[in-house]
Amino acid sequence: MKWIALLVAISAVVPFAGWLRRHPSETPKIWMLVGFLPFILGGFGGRLHFYMAAISWPDWPGYAKGTEISSLDLLALSLLLSQPRNGPHVRLLWPMGLYVVAVLLSAMQATEPMASFFYAFQFARMILLYATIVRGCADPRVVPSILTGMLIGLCFEVLDALWQRFHLGVPQPGGTFGHQNSLGLITHFVVFPWAALLFAGQRGVRPWLGPMAGLATVVLTVSRGAIGLAAVGYGLLYLLSAWRKWTPRKAFLLAGGAMALLSLMPIVISSFEKRFAHDPLSSDYDERAAFIKAARLMITDFPLGVGANSYVVVANTEGYNSKGGVAPIIGSDSANVHNVYFLVAAETGYFGLATYLLMLFRPLIVAFRSGWRYRNDIRGDVLLGLGMSLLMIYVHSCFEWIFITFAPQYLFAIDAGMAVGLATQLGYWRSRTANRVELAAAVAGAGRLTNFSAE
Repeated sequence: MKWIALLVAISAVVPFAGWLRRHPSETPKIWMLVGFLPFILGGFGGRLHFYMAAISWPDWPGYAKGTEISSLDLLALSLLLSQPRNGPHVRLLWPMGLYVVAVLLSAMQATEPMASFFYAFQFARMILLYATIVRGCADPRVVPSILTGMLIGLCFEVLDALWQRFHLGVPQPGGTFGHQNSLGLITHFVVFPWAALLFAGQRGVRPWLGPMAGLATVVLTVSRGAIGLAAVGYGLLYLLSAWRKWTPRKAFLLAGGAMALLSLMPIVISSFEKRFAHDPLSSDYDERAAFIKAARLMITDFPLGVGANSYVVVANTEGYNSKGGVAPIIGSDSANVHNVYFLVAAETGYFGLATYLLMLFRPLIVAFRSGWRYRNDIRGDVLLGLGMSLLMIYVHSCFEWIFITFAPQYLFAIDAGMAVGLATQLGYWRSRTANRVELAAAVAGAGRLTNFSAE
């Protein structure tokens, strides 16, 4: 039955792509769905599934458990096939491809090479989504539609977290992602582009709703990292926006933000008091430090890596958790090191870490440089917001490993794709002369993303 359903879904891709070509007015709704789907894929405690695996290892302790294909993958493929063949060139594919090569090479060191292939397959799906979005951004309706879909997903998470907190009594709700740290990290992908639009003076409800939903979510998670990095991200983005251009609206937002911070402080303090009363801090054992010590030992012994998607197996069977001082408590034996960079280095070696960092920082640099260059175009504000999203995710990943799972990677592909797509729209990769011409055109007709103002 699984194979029949998979074949039916795949066979619908080409007809659906043809329908999209014939009905271009309907594509914004589909792009909105692209932004929303990562919030519900495999969510609800696993009760609903929007993906299936041709090969499945459900008991594998790694983060990729098979050659999974989701509804979002098929939707992305349909959108890609529906786009004109003479669309924009997809930039920055080569760092992603190089990282996949590093993952496949790490399989040579793995005790179970197929497990490493599972992760390579997972990341190949992210590349598909990224390429689809970069090409799709030639249509100015795409970015507003995706951001709206992501905002709907975040609002859904707020409602689910409220239900978990006040009806089910969960002290640290995780929404559809199951864990508060995952939900806290996910919010970074959504809130900063909307905050950038709010600072830039964009009218409508959505620029206000994005930051408000993000603040509500991180406060409900009571995640120290998510709350702290949200505050840092909003502050840095505000400073960048004010530096670009000071307006009375930004003065009003500064005063309003200070008042909101003061009003939220008692709620945050009360939430932390309840959290630590339920799960008090211990000064005798630092689990994160123990995991990092274990990962360092693993990297020293295996500079080429132990194989992607294999950290947990090696950490237990080779005794690295014991050597690192990881306490033998429930859950620790199935956990990864709480730092995505140590995890990548341990699994794919120094070469894998280098390609991973290259893949991460190229779209970050593009977002900030192009966002700053086009100061009189609202797309530049969106790019600064996307850059801040990526930066906060990268910093947060120093304390969490979950960025390497499929839901955050989908959102990374979406944010990076929008950043590169918007930069391509603005002529970031053209010669200096062409860029000056494009900049003059942007000044003359600033604000191509007019859909943001439509409610």
